[in-house]
Amino acid sequence: MKQKKGWIVKLRQFLYTSGAFSYLWITANQRLKPRKQLRFETDVADHCNLNCKSCHHFSSVADQNFVKTEVFEKDFERLSQLAGRNNENIDIMGGEPLLHPEISKLAEIARKYFDGPINIVTNGILLEKMNDVFWESCRKNNIRIIVSSYPIKLNVKQIKELAKKHKVTLKIRSIFMSKNSWCKLPLDLSGKQSLKENSKLCITINKCIFLKNGRLSTCCLPLVADRFNNYFETKGFCKNLEVTDDDSIDIYKAKNIDEIYEFLSKPMPFCRYCRIKSWEIGIEWGVSKKEITEWI
Repeated sequence: MKQKKGWIVKLRQFLYTSGAFSYLWITANQRLKPRKQLRFETDVADHCNLNCKSCHHFSSVADQNFVKTEVFEKDFERLSQLAGRNNENIDIMGGEPLLHPEISKLAEIARKYFDGPINIVTNGILLEKMNDVFWESCRKNNIRIIVSSYPIKLNVKQIKELAKKHKVTLKIRSIFMSKNSWCKLPLDLSGKQSLKENSKLCITINKCIFLKNGRLSTCCLPLVADRFNNYFETKGFCKNLEVTDDDSIDIYKAKNIDEIYEFLSKPMPFCRYCRIKSWEIGIEWGVSKKEITEWI
């Protein structure tokens, strides 16, 4: 029975990945065109209260750290100036964003500078404990709450009632996520992967644009790699993920928004670390043991 289950999992992974890669390859030229409208995500807390294995943001090995409110506002103000308050989508996330002690203030700041869709993306664990100030900030500033899909127990009925009571838009991505619906993007610490090939097969490039400390990158990895490096350095692991200024663009030095869009549509040096072809979809979800094998 166990052997049969193993083959079923392998078959499901093959079907998932082959289908995904076919779509990504066919749509590569369109996806890698410079954007016409700004979208980005930003972590307001490095750490998390769920700590999934193989976390793409390395939050399960991150130290407790919150974005400073003044840094958050400064960066949002600058991007608003460049984009003319126009945005396709903004995701406030983490880590777990609801851990931030000033999450209500951050929601207010985000709306202060942008007119388009703004979301708080959460695992949902803390939603029942959030106070009226939080819910009122989301309502007043038209912030949508998105609950990500994890195979954990949530009081979905209570969460929906809270959102309805406070007139806040709520989206729950999948209430009944299977334990075998997780994914892992393995890293090649030698950095020998093809930038061109990776960019064509990458699901995040030019879409999951990431903001941190005045810099934008075409995906989160180079701007959160310090979490991985710092943790595994303390464990005596000597190979680091090298990050350079060429992996992101300084929003304060960029002349205009088109320069930023052009930069984000191209692969970056950091792309050499992703073993995209070994991407695993449909694997079993679990809590991180903080072992390097979860990422390589």
